[in-house]
Amino acid sequence: METRLVCNDKFDPKVAVMTSVPVKQSQVARMAITRQDMIEYFRLEGSRDLLRGYGRYQNNIPDDASEWNQELFPVVRGIWNPEMSGGRNRCEIGAQLRTAADLFESYPDGSHRVLDNFPIGSPEERTAAIFREIADYVEQWASPLDRDAISNTPVTARELIMRFPRLSNILPLYFGQDGAAVSDDMQDASTEEGIRMYIDETHPGCPWNLPAAVAECHEALALFHTEDQLERFFSGPGMHGGSGSGDFTDFLPLFARLCSEHMREFHSSMWESR
Repeated sequence: METRLVCNDKFDPKVAVMTSVPVKQSQVARMAITRQDMIEYFRLEGSRDLLRGYGRYQNNIPDDASEWNQELFPVVRGIWNPEMSGGRNRCEIGAQLRTAADLFESYPDGSHRVLDNFPIGSPEERTAAIFREIADYVEQWASPLDRDAISNTPVTARELIMRFPRLSNILPLYFGQDGAAVSDDMQDASTEEGIRMYIDETHPGCPWNLPAAVAECHEALALFHTEDQLERFFSGPGMHGGSGSGDFTDFLPLFARLCSEHMREFHSSMWESR
């Protein structure tokens, strides 16, 4: 018997984790296939995220391009924004959609494991064609760049959440209802102590987490100008976060300051000019 890094025996892409467990040599081949399933699944994650507003059993993607165009415009805009800073590329997502379309042609019922959590089109037999049309739309979205549409199309909550990948985890897990920093064990703790709890649990991986979280705090304060706006967005149904015992207008600057102070005290600069 040997110990190897393997996936859970029953692969669930939504909760896929890597664990070190003892396995018999005869199990290794089967486990390797399971790991490959995970790799294949997540290589289409960008396109899966794009279409997350649609479903397989209800709310299918409409055949009418004008309908899904209206729904997807702010989502693609939400992808385009971080793309300029090194995020997912629209052409990559277009290629993923075409791969999914090819798979739907071979597996019209969506039974291929890679197609888990993908929606289907309406009518179902048009799914592959609709995926390819959406791929064209995504790839050509900024050619030419329609600045009027970008400025005048209302921003959606889903699009905004894409700007806060770290806060959308930190705020619910630590400061939302039943969050670790507001649990019964922490009922007498201050907001500052709750933030320090998060920092302590993140250490020593802080250089890869805290600076980006600090940036998101400042972005939130730039986007939302009142406590009411911050509260409705970060504590609303899209995120279910919290700000400890104080207001977000106080919490976010405090969070950013404590993270920055920790970085200066415990983590030397990662780069020095030569």
